[in-house]
Amino acid sequence: MKLIHPIVVVFLLLLLASCSNNKDNSTERAYTMSLAAGDYQTATQILTHWVNQDSSIQSWAYDSLAYFHFFHNGLVGGQTIRNTKTPMYYVDLGLNLNPKNTFLREIKSKLYLEQGKDTACMVIFQELWNETKDPTFWWDMCFVEMARGNINTCDSMVTLALKDSTLQQGKVRMEHIQAHIQENVPAKAAFVYLQALMLNAIGDILSSATALQEALKIDPNFFAAKQSISDLQRIAAQRQGR
Repeated sequence: MKLIHPIVVVFLLLLLASCSNNKDNSTERAYTMSLAAGDYQTATQILTHWVNQDSSIQSWAYDSLAYFHFFHNGLVGGQTIRNTKTPMYYVDLGLNLNPKNTFLREIKSKLYLEQGKDTACMVIFQELWNETKDPTFWWDMCFVEMARGNINTCDSMVTLALKDSTLQQGKVRMEHIQAHIQENVPAKAAFVYLQALMLNAIGDILSSATALQEALKIDPNFFAAKQSISDLQRIAAQRQGR
């Protein structure tokens, strides 16, 4: 039996390592390119394969996969029903690694809300608010109370927020999934917008429109407020056309 020279063995090992590194680098480059192009479906496929090949990236890959499926891939190909199972799967994988992951807990609470589990949703939002004092989580709790039909509770919470100068210095994160828009809105504008939604819910359309205009004075690029004004204008035009 012919023995292989030790130098040849070392060379082969280095060659294999180089091939492996090149493969990893090509995967990372493909992933980065997909993100740069805004092709989140391809990025999701690449990252799913990558994390199954390289467990060292789990700490951030599960965060990304959860968000991709929550925001970017939730409605694909004309679907009208949201898929909450897939993002929840990756949320839970990430939380198994780090149960205190604020990013994933926020997504989980929003998925619970979509699933109609408002109590579980509120528990997480309350925990996140207590831990961070991020106005986003106070806004989220107000929104859930309004969705429950607890207008008075929501109104009291919004009033407290608008009296809190520290809270108003922050921003509120919003995701408008069907429009594929994310925005960070000045907290005051976000809470005035909630006032507009409450006024609309009780049928005070004129006051609702006034509140929306006030929110837009604070942030002229506030997508949700502009969309709500457009909706009110469309409804008014339809009524006049009858």
